[in-house]
Amino acid sequence: MGNETSTARVDFKNLDESTVTAIRQTLKAGQLKELPASWNILPVEAKQKCSSQLKNPQGTIDESKYLGFAARHIGISAEDHVRFLCILIGKEPPVQIKDMKMALTQLFTALCNTYKCDGFSKETLLAHSEALSLSILHDSIYGTEKRKNTFRKEGDMNKELQNDELEKVVYENQLIEYAINQVLCSAYSIKSKIVPKSKMPASDSFLSPLQLLFLNHNIPHKYKDIWRPIFSTRKDGESFSKLAGLIINRGPTVLIVKDNEGNIFGGYNTQSWKIGPNFFGSSDSFLFHLEPVMNIYESTPFNQNYQYFNMKQKTMPNGLGQGGQLEYFGYWVDSEFGRVVTSPSCTTYFSPQLGAQEGKISDLEIWGVGEEPEDIDGGSASVLNMDPELQAVMEMMGKTFHSKAIREVDDKENEDED
Repeated sequence: MGNETSTARVDFKNLDESTVTAIRQTLKAGQLKELPASWNILPVEAKQKCSSQLKNPQGTIDESKYLGFAARHIGISAEDHVRFLCILIGKEPPVQIKDMKMALTQLFTALCNTYKCDGFSKETLLAHSEALSLSILHDSIYGTEKRKNTFRKEGDMNKELQNDELEKVVYENQLIEYAINQVLCSAYSIKSKIVPKSKMPASDSFLSPLQLLFLNHNIPHKYKDIWRPIFSTRKDGESFSKLAGLIINRGPTVLIVKDNEGNIFGGYNTQSWKIGPNFFGSSDSFLFHLEPVMNIYESTPFNQNYQYFNMKQKTMPNGLGQGGQLEYFGYWVDSEFGRVVTSPSCTTYFSPQLGAQEGKISDLEIWGVGEEPEDIDGGSASVLNMDPELQAVMEMMGKTFHSKAIREVDDKENEDED
């Protein structure tokens, strides 16, 4: 793998004139022996490998090579992005999966450095970079095996990937394209006009930037740009009544749980939460893992038990869950708030056990994605009529309700309320 050619005419295919001028301005100070400080977002080893591609025989940064490197690798070409990853690896294809994992880990570590990561140690961010890299390489490692079956399973990291297999990995995982563009644009101190930088979808989350980006890249495109905070134990306390009052009829949501054993998991739900004795939702919903691995578990044709939400019932489970069947949900947030239960497996999404079988909630947050539905009040009245505490919470929020739907409170509770 040779250096960028310094004498050849540079093709600025992905760079406009103002961008080329800005890059040249960086080198105006004179002959640079090292890359500008903006390249320090890359791990030392990765920065050194990039630097070796950009120097002339005199040991200084060559302007033509520097511009050519940007023109070639900033963009949407899977071929060029594979080449950039191979530069980080230090060899041409075929490359071993373990080397590809190393390159992706360096890339995502650099991506973290383009975001504000207060509260996360370098070790944690490195672990998340490795987890995301392994998630992206899953099919290369395990073939057609389902993620449920490979959970905590060691794979063959010495398997070699040919160039077409590497291009397939890049093509099927847009996070790689996004990361390369953002890292290089940050290194060159320019703005990407091809793949604009995403803002953190949820600025006040207990998740790391990579965990948030992983989730955001897996929800439908039309919802990616807007994450609305709906409920958080850190802000709203540990009250199921308040949670219930805040989530009804709020559109598609992402629910994230961290249990007392450090597992982080949850689900993307396509439909607004609503009270009732039956499952609802659609096949576009999914479960996910963020700790100890990063995985998406898509729905199966086995059943349609996507979402469930009920309270104040004598003969039905009271709480909120997703997948599985009554009493055996993929995950279950009990109405006795603080208790979270996960089943050993979930047929609705073909997922492994997501967390502790009988766990305690350490953190829980729910985000609405996409635009807020116009009629937030719709369908909420039945819950309010069943639970005075919830009604008080919602009235404090300045909401009024008109529906007189399902009333399934036992007579004794009605007498107590009177």
